[in-house]
Amino acid sequence: MRFHHIDMVPAAACAALRHRRKTLRTRIGALEAVPDAGFAQQFPALVAAVEAGFRHEEALLELLGDACLRPRRADHAVILCALHRTMARVEDGDVALGRQVTNALDAVLSQPCHAILPSAVPTHRYRPLPGKSLHHGPDGRTKARERH
Repeated sequence: MRFHHIDMVPAAACAALRHRRKTLRTRIGALEAVPDAGFAQQFPALVAAVEAGFRHEEALLELLGDACLRPRRADHAVILCALHRTMARVEDGDVALGRQVTNALDAVLSQPCHAILPSAVPTHRYRPLPGKSLHHGPDGRTKARERH
């Protein structure tokens, strides 16, 4: 993927973070509807998905050279520590605690992108190159094409 404007790189990263977090929140919503026995079985998979999501987020922040990478890693470490401690308790039958932590995790993941990635707040609006217009291709991507 190539960007014709420097502000598009953080915007694309923000879109990727929003998508990843939306996917995790959807998974949390599905887990909330599961009976207790199923919750206990599926909770470890949610923890693994959160770990993968956080790794992805950190990789994007590192790629951008974002200044908030270090504090974000610290936040992720605290969240993952809580999830792993909770996972042990859920496996021992404390599903109520697992549900409370899952609800709290959903609230954390619902933060707006600029709270996650401050550099993603654009300072300029993207405009197509001269003589080009924007359109959505069959794959859903926005592309510039020659004006008719």
